Amino acid sequence: MSNNYEDVLPRVIEAVKRTLKRDVNLSEDTELQADVGMKSLEVMELVLEIEEEFDISFPLNRLPDIKTVKELSQEIVMLLNQ
Repeated sequence: MSNNYEDVLPRVIEAVKRTLKRDVNLSEDTELQADVGMKSLEVMELVLEIEEEFDISFPLNRLPDIKTVKELSQEIVMLLNQ
């Protein structure tokens, strides 16, 4: 599996959908809290889902800076390519 943005984005969208356990329309511009109303517990579940999906350790101190699906995907790409 490639570590580029085009490959990571759909996997992130699926991880968000699995975490939310409800049907939502997601795009790269979707804001995780403002648009889909992710609660703090769901955010933590998403971090665990992301860590498992991509086999990475996600730095929690980066979470406050991540608003959209695109920003989350870009952060994951950066982590994968370190």
